[in-house]
Amino acid sequence: MPLSQTEAQGALRDISTAERASAKAYGYRLASPHLIVWGVVWILGYGVSYARPEWSAAWPVLALAGSIASFWIGWSNSCRTTGMKRDWRGLGTAAAIFAYVAAILIIMPPRTDAQAGAFFPILVALFYTLVGIWMRGTRMLIAGVAVAALTLGGYFLLPHYFLLWMAVVGGGALILGGIWLRNV
Repeated sequence: MPLSQTEAQGALRDISTAERASAKAYGYRLASPHLIVWGVVWILGYGVSYARPEWSAAWPVLALAGSIASFWIGWSNSCRTTGMKRDWRGLGTAAAIFAYVAAILIIMPPRTDAQAGAFFPILVALFYTLVGIWMRGTRMLIAGVAVAALTLGGYFLLPHYFLLWMAVVGGGALILGGIWLRNV
């Protein structure tokens, strides 16, 4: 028995809806390990900075390790899922972001450790929010807004405990967000 035009349009609409939901879930699954990696980096970096301020120099090492881990995760996923050769655009994007952020910090250096400690989470929150907006990913949007709100809340409401706040709440939120994205 042939389908009517209305039934066919409904079926195509359902297929399109399922395709978008599947793509979104897939994107969340790919983003999940990145949030977990950076959650661990934040716990270690902010935790060390709070407990031993003289060891704050650990941040560049942790940031480099986190960047390498994120790059490797993205590169591996790209090769495994698309069958394409490894693409260096991700590295170019990271280099461009690094250069622009460095330029901003040279022009307008933070005056306090708390300002430096809040700048990068707000930048990360912006990226997560933009990804959520562009991929219509409510969970990434929520993760971005949550990271921004938690950062600003700790910065303004708990200035003496800001680094500890960011270690526990900021790092923990990223890890929980990564787990949340994985379980779509």
